[in-house]
Amino acid sequence: MASLLSILGLLGMPVGAYLLSLCIRGATTPWAWGWMVAYVLVDLGLFWLVGEPRRARICLALGLVLAAGLGGLRYTRNVPTPQGAELRLPAGTPGHWAGRLGEEADLGPMLLTAFGDVGAYPGDDVHRGRPFVRQAYRRMRADPDFTTVPSTVAASTLGATSPTSVEALVFNAPAEGARAERAVIFLHGAGALQKLPCWMLARRMPDAMVVCPTVGLRGEWAHPDGAATFQTVLSWVRERASAVYGIGWGSGGEGLLRLLNGNALGHVSGIVLVSGYAEAYFDDVRRSGIPVLILRGDADARTPAFRVDGLAGVDRVRNVEMAGGTFVFYEQEDAVLEEIDGFCGAH
Repeated sequence: MASLLSILGLLGMPVGAYLLSLCIRGATTPWAWGWMVAYVLVDLGLFWLVGEPRRARICLALGLVLAAGLGGLRYTRNVPTPQGAELRLPAGTPGHWAGRLGEEADLGPMLLTAFGDVGAYPGDDVHRGRPFVRQAYRRMRADPDFTTVPSTVAASTLGATSPTSVEALVFNAPAEGARAERAVIFLHGAGALQKLPCWMLARRMPDAMVVCPTVGLRGEWAHPDGAATFQTVLSWVRERASAVYGIGWGSGGEGLLRLLNGNALGHVSGIVLVSGYAEAYFDDVRRSGIPVLILRGDADARTPAFRVDGLAGVDRVRNVEMAGGTFVFYEQEDAVLEEIDGFCGAH
């Protein structure tokens, strides 16, 4: 057994080296470095089990104690607030316990960097947008009304969400028995940026309930499970808000377009597509009669430009291009949020 664990430690070294590079390029908090140190100690401890058993035991003990301490502190500090909570919908029960073991700001920018490394996002866009994402995370961490609310990233990673028990963030919820004047359902894209954009929307639109479900790190809203998840959340939100809007970023935006094929958006007052437009599905927009706001960075090579030539009913579509790339949501935060707020207020 010791030999097997030692081999595992050896195999974990290149993984650790890559994680270290992610920390250097993307870490935003001391907590992220704490988890990195814990990983190194445990990995070295496993590697030294053969040949250096005493040193191995010391490293393993230190690493496991550090990991338990970090997880324990996070678990006690990550709690719901009057402004927000992680819930399972439609039951409204508390979200997955693993969400309290970490904080999205610890790992979000690192995962963003990793997605750029593997080509899920263009490397130039990640390099350009990462400073804005990190700055936004710092501001969120300084916001006592929201910083302790657990993220849905852990549930996404573990696959602990389903169409009948949806892990979701709910911000600015109305009082029990009351209805919000408006609500937005935010569909995240691929990656770990899930709590951050919802916090940005909740702070910009304090009168709106902001509901952010998850379908996993790949953001596959166009999948049948994604469509069923959205329908579950939409039904729950409609009982608590007078007007409902759908907002999608990246693959979340493309998912909204595809959902127009069915009845999922029959009771939505409008949709916003941020860096997530696909012209192949625009016929559904034309048939739906739903007002649409399209926001795109002019340097976004991932999202095609919207073309209005020959499209009927384009008066219902507001198309805005601004300086930025795929992460224009963060690069042009004030302008994007102003457009979204104004669009939801006008429809």
